[in-house]
Amino acid sequence: MDRRSFVAGAALASGMWSGSARAAGSLLKIIYPYASGSGGDTLVRWLVDDLARQFDLKGIVENKTGADGRIGVQQVKTSSPDGETLLFTPFGTMVLFPTVFKDLPYDPVRDFAPVTQVATFDFGLAAGPMSKAKTLPELVDWLKKNPDQGSVGVPGLGALPHLLPLEFARQSSTRVQAVQYRGAAPAVTDAIAGHVPLVCAPLADLIGQAKAGGLQLLAVSGRARSPFMPDIPTFKEYGYDIVGSGWYAIYAPAQTPPAMLEKLNKGLIGAIKSESFQARARSVWLSPTGTSPSELAAIQKEDFERWAPIAKRIIDSAAR
Repeated sequence: MDRRSFVAGAALASGMWSGSARAAGSLLKIIYPYASGSGGDTLVRWLVDDLARQFDLKGIVENKTGADGRIGVQQVKTSSPDGETLLFTPFGTMVLFPTVFKDLPYDPVRDFAPVTQVATFDFGLAAGPMSKAKTLPELVDWLKKNPDQGSVGVPGLGALPHLLPLEFARQSSTRVQAVQYRGAAPAVTDAIAGHVPLVCAPLADLIGQAKAGGLQLLAVSGRARSPFMPDIPTFKEYGYDIVGSGWYAIYAPAQTPPAMLEKLNKGLIGAIKSESFQARARSVWLSPTGTSPSELAAIQKEDFERWAPIAKRIIDSAAR
């Protein structure tokens, strides 16, 4: 580890930023592999702001889109393991992509070091004005009457917003075609404009427009109703065996020294647990958490083992 990286890591741990570190021009860059404007993008920008204020640290967020998020993830994989370039990502890139994509250009376990889970969330399926559906049964009726129009905008392929509508279509004996976007925000925009009838995304990316009347939220993916939208039923309540929740987390490149990971974790936990960040995260309908690196690794492993066979079955069924 070079002196600049060591000083930057020490500052994160101690809450003090020395003049020598400022002179060295240390910069914390967090890569978000999807488009700006989503709940996740907002969350990571707040997180960087909290770190900058807490540690007098210069920090930036870079939206590195493309290949359903794989380009941004790949960039962090090849970055120097000095603690100054991190990945902020929804769980799909680390849990689902190994099953969904052949020849994935990274290994989520071998190429990355977990730092902390940041927040958890559910997903939602929403209808724009095209279908005029107000409930999930109304959507099923519309899809059966319009079998060639069942497009659903999703923030990239391979993650749960892609897989959940396919499983819903299978269980409801309807047809749904996923249309990929570079993030949730453009998918939501097209659904509101009537370019696609449906959108599936993290609930945080749908609630604002649902409250404003631009979208009709039809169902949520949690085991229980969301505390943020308690009037919207779950898929389970409608009789569909569909349950899926997600999370955002921060990773560093593999080979980042353990001492640096510990210092990054302590600094990030301090920001995540702050009252201001907790309140802001909930204001965009995300549930902030904050974990140790080992806890995040265990969550990732458990979710991979749970979702890999399900993802394979959904993809194989859709391909038939």
